[in-house]
Amino acid sequence: MSEASGTLALPQVLEGVGAQLSSSLQDLRRLEDACLKACVGESATHLQDFDRITQVLGQLAQCCEQLSHESGVREVQVQRSIVDRLTLSEVRQRLLAGAVQVSPEAGEMELF
Repeated sequence: MSEASGTLALPQVLEGVGAQLSSSLQDLRRLEDACLKACVGESATHLQDFDRITQVLGQLAQCCEQLSHESGVREVQVQRSIVDRLTLSEVRQRLLAGAVQVSPEAGEMELF
């Protein structure tokens, strides 16, 4: 990441988003399993909301993975507050090395 411009390579952002989506997908599958075990009479076919969310998360993760390998993908401007919230250790280390202080402002939403 360039300190002056606040630019982050788009493939790196997409890989991070894809990893977070994959992690969310695994969490969702564990939650679905827990729900099925807790509700003895319930079947997987009745949990259509889980299925739809799982499908969407899977498609998004796959899309991010494919986009991160596109040759035309270069750089994207990313707000420092958003980049700071990414859980990628490499990105976080770079930001912390620059002594970035981020405080949530009114109206900001956490996406991850």
